[in-house]
Amino acid sequence: MTKIVSLRKAGNSRVFTAPVDLEAALGTKFEMAVLADGAVIYRPVTHQNLFSTPEWQNYDFQKDMRENDELQPLKPVGKEWLDK
Repeated sequence: MTKIVSLRKAGNSRVFTAPVDLEAALGTKFEMAVLADGAVIYRPVTHQNLFSTPEWQNYDFQKDMRENDELQPLKPVGKEWLDK
């Protein structure tokens, strides 16, 4: 199936309109790829692994464990000791 759609400006973005007969639910996320010949391909994202992104692959978890006070071991202040 091929259809012709127009690239439009919406605010600071450019958008392609999708035909009504596109069989995708509203809110479906798509991955966009631009090929060397200028072709634009949209593929539905079926599953996105958060930890496969470069931001998370280079994240230093150990540094956060050392430096973030909220991640330090808790010191009981009252009746928190339940194993006595």
